[in-house]
Amino acid sequence: MSATRVRCPRPEHAGSRVKLDGTYGRVGHRRQRYKCTPRVGSKAHVFTELLPREESWQSCCEHCERQVERREGPKAPRHYQFVARGIAEALQAVGAGSSYMRASRVTRDRARRFRFDAETGELRESDHGQLVADWVELFAPVIFEPSRPSAWPAEGSLLLDHLPFRVRALDAAGRRIPAGRVAFDVFCGVGYRAGKPRLWLAQAFVSAHLADWSAFLEALPGEPRRIVCDAHGGMLQAIEARWPHTELHQCEWHLQHALERLLAKEARNNPSAELQELGSRAKRAVAGPSLWKQFVREARAAENESLDRWIAVNAATIEAQFARREPASRRPPDMPLTTAALEQVTRPIAAALYPRRYALKNRERLNRLLMLLQLHINGDDDVQAYARTIRTHLESNGGRPLGHRRALADPASSPSLR
Repeated sequence: MSATRVRCPRPEHAGSRVKLDGTYGRVGHRRQRYKCTPRVGSKAHVFTELLPREESWQSCCEHCERQVERREGPKAPRHYQFVARGIAEALQAVGAGSSYMRASRVTRDRARRFRFDAETGELRESDHGQLVADWVELFAPVIFEPSRPSAWPAEGSLLLDHLPFRVRALDAAGRRIPAGRVAFDVFCGVGYRAGKPRLWLAQAFVSAHLADWSAFLEALPGEPRRIVCDAHGGMLQAIEARWPHTELHQCEWHLQHALERLLAKEARNNPSAELQELGSRAKRAVAGPSLWKQFVREARAAENESLDRWIAVNAATIEAQFARREPASRRPPDMPLTTAALEQVTRPIAAALYPRRYALKNRERLNRLLMLLQLHINGDDDVQAYARTIRTHLESNGGRPLGHRRALADPASSPSLR
């Protein structure tokens, strides 16, 4: 930016003469200073812009396709080594699944912020991910705010489910638990916009009990028209308590899968031709009313107590869903019969978090990482938009982020997750 367009930050110096006054900082990262000479009264003084510009490394800008002066480089937060655009690029990479360590390493390399040994001057590459982890804490809520949903979807369906992340564990006797234990759950809500599924909200919880589901549903105002979910007890109780008049549709794939597992278990315990035949028919049992009625007749003839109990518990739900189901030819895409769309949408969350599930122990920090993952999943992770939002936030707070890094640290030996 030309010095003639820079204004002195002191209101009383409006209309004063401003000119370049050298730079500060190391070569390659120098930032511009300016000198203000008031027309009358006050003495001349030196100042910097609210967000000082770091010197440009090229003579032209690839984005705006014009020649630039050395002093017209990208803007940086005050007293930060890294520019706002570098922060935006790192947050976009983390949202796309990159680890903190890799994103930090790439950020340092791109910014040419290398560490050197104080005695030998030898380059020391850092693999520490705390740099980007701090940025996630400070800036993830800032860039998430423009895309934050204001309420649960009022039209179409809301799909609900949770992703459990298991870790190795031992029982009281010191023996390894085969399936391990759940370290934390990520609750997910998927709504529809213009007929396409969109991740509405994702939050981490220590467990999947009624209180946790209630907190998740209360995170946003509004009442959805229709909910599709599995038969998780805590979830169903929370839905009934908060939205008693919302249409509830149990995922037909989960119903079918539960029936298949039950029949497979009964066939192992009590081998018979009837149970094997029922097992083969279970895949289509909940596909339609006629197939369901036929399956129920054959199941009763088999006289299996566990199967009769399952039908008694679930028959009313299945038949009620058949009664209100639209024909496939008239069913809109935002009225699904299963939670398959949610599983597809949330696959990047599982891929990004599973390899580092042992290290994720701070709930609020994880929730801020989930904000970045949500922006990526929904296609809202634009680096240019991130950088603009970060700069606007910094300018409204004196050139510095509003919070303090590591303010969300858990007390020692007391993690908020696990």
